[in-house]
Amino acid sequence: MAIPIQLRRDTSENWALINPTLSEGELAYETDTGKMKIGNGSATWTSLAYLVPGSANAYTFGTTAPTGTAPSNGLYFQY
Repeated sequence: MAIPIQLRRDTSENWALINPTLSEGELAYETDTGKMKIGNGSATWTSLAYLVPGSANAYTFGTTAPTGTAPSNGLYFQY
């Protein structure tokens, strides 16, 4: 049985207005821009950087771990 995972989500305007502190490792999604941020447990929404795949010092997504082995869940997430 598949277990769905839901991310915290809202519009960019609401995120900025509410300006929450995301828990460490918590992913949040802007429904109107398609951008995401990941919390560190202390910074507010407006202080966090967006996830930008492929840029320097950014988060990257892929299906192969750095060691060259595929992760058990089929998706690898690295910072």
